[in-house]
Amino acid sequence: MNTNFAVPAAIVAGLISIAPVLRSQDAKNGADALKYSRETYSKIHMVAIAKLEFEAPPAAEFKYDRYPNGGAERIQSGDGEEYARKDGKTWLKSKDWGETGKPVDATTARRLNNWVEVIDDRLSSTTPLKFVGNKDGAEQEVVFEEENKGKGAAPRFTFRKYNDEHPPLLSHFSGPMKLGAHDAKVDIDFSYLISVKINDVTEVKPAPGAADTGASASPTPSVYGPLPKTVIQKKADNSDLIDRGIAKGRKGDLKGALADFDKAIKLDPKNSTAYYNRAYAKRLKKDFKGALADYNRTIELDPNNAEAFYNRANVKAMNLNDVPGAIPDYDRAIELNPQHSHAYYNRAIAKKLTGDKAGSDADHKRAGEIDPELAPPTQNTVTLLDGKFKIDVPSDFTRDPDDPKEPKTLAKFSHKGEGGAWGDVNRGTHGLTPEELEGYLNKRVAEYTKGFKWMPKDAHLEWLHKEIVTINGWKWADWSFVPMLKGKTDWRNNPVYTRNLTTSYKGQLLEVNFTTNLTTDPDLKDEIDKIVASMHLEE
Repeated sequence: MNTNFAVPAAIVAGLISIAPVLRSQDAKNGADALKYSRETYSKIHMVAIAKLEFEAPPAAEFKYDRYPNGGAERIQSGDGEEYARKDGKTWLKSKDWGETGKPVDATTARRLNNWVEVIDDRLSSTTPLKFVGNKDGAEQEVVFEEENKGKGAAPRFTFRKYNDEHPPLLSHFSGPMKLGAHDAKVDIDFSYLISVKINDVTEVKPAPGAADTGASASPTPSVYGPLPKTVIQKKADNSDLIDRGIAKGRKGDLKGALADFDKAIKLDPKNSTAYYNRAYAKRLKKDFKGALADYNRTIELDPNNAEAFYNRANVKAMNLNDVPGAIPDYDRAIELNPQHSHAYYNRAIAKKLTGDKAGSDADHKRAGEIDPELAPPTQNTVTLLDGKFKIDVPSDFTRDPDDPKEPKTLAKFSHKGEGGAWGDVNRGTHGLTPEELEGYLNKRVAEYTKGFKWMPKDAHLEWLHKEIVTINGWKWADWSFVPMLKGKTDWRNNPVYTRNLTTSYKGQLLEVNFTTNLTTDPDLKDEIDKIVASMHLEE
């Protein structure tokens, strides 16, 4: 279960156009530009149009839209199909951004996740870049290349300069990439829309999202949604100002929105709705203390407003590092609205962070009873090898359909969350006797220690296990690792946490592999450890 406070995204977007200028570039500028691009595209509505050409046709073409802060995602494939998901959850076949639709099968989900990973991989590249020149002589565009040790064209990044205050922004990538076991020629156009997370009057309830385990959970702005009728008490002389402020917020004019809310409060200092809206506008402007003061005033004027208590708790927990102080506000929100599933969910997170595991578990359970989307995963026992092998896999992993082309793969699993975590159980890829188990372990450790092409240049494998272990009475070779960047020590928050366990079963290899892939959530690592610990094999 994720230990993070999180919120969903509403989507109101507008195109922008800006005049570009170029400055002199060097290798450091290239790294800075890519870092700036990564940070910028994480905060706005990013659009990527990609084409992946493989050795054998057909090529894969798709358009990928992603809203910030764990918001909605959409993929439009070249065959005319549309898919969407919200908060990094299940992909739906949907033409309305995931408002309606049916979940896709595991194979399609993995393909969509792989496409997303291609985009993220280019934005996250740490390979040194060398300056090539201005594209077509234009002063507004600059081109860098990765150092290419192989044959063919080097991967090329084109950046466009939008103003003098910031580095240039990635606008195009082209070049070869290794996608799984296949070589591909990749072409991606990057662009963006401005996304403003304001809807009507008040903040909506949150749902689970990106992981964060510390008490100072990373702030994720909430969004406005429909205000309960009992809270709408606007007077005729200032309702237009409030409505106008909301409209300005939708267009990204938070300064103008704040000015209108200020005027509305001046006209009617007891209008709780104006304070409520101004609180959220201040929060978007990162004036967290100001937001807290306005939520305080909202509650003074409207002490039965459950959403005001709930959102004040979110400000305390997410933005002001006051998790203990948030709990009484979640308590009051639940008293006023016993069906407030997201208040239960966030209170569960707060209780976990303050050491109340029993209370956290109870609140998680209640949140799931009210809203199944928030329910913690249940355990499903998967039985293989005619009942001889059993493994408990939680419900947030789905079992993929069996592939006749892979008869030695007994089962494959895909995680429902973002990041492409997966697992599989394989049998009989080659012979392996119990006496050969330790030699096999040493061989795999030596092979993997050499590293992978996909690892950053300054990364290495941190071996978490490389030993023979006994699980439920059976001996396994445990060769589990996580890639680590130079100078980093906290592997718990690293991606690609991988558990590999191998044994000999009736003279043949039997192997279990689970990895977090791009997911960094420490709780998922714990979940994978529990999966491995549940394995039971008998003659």
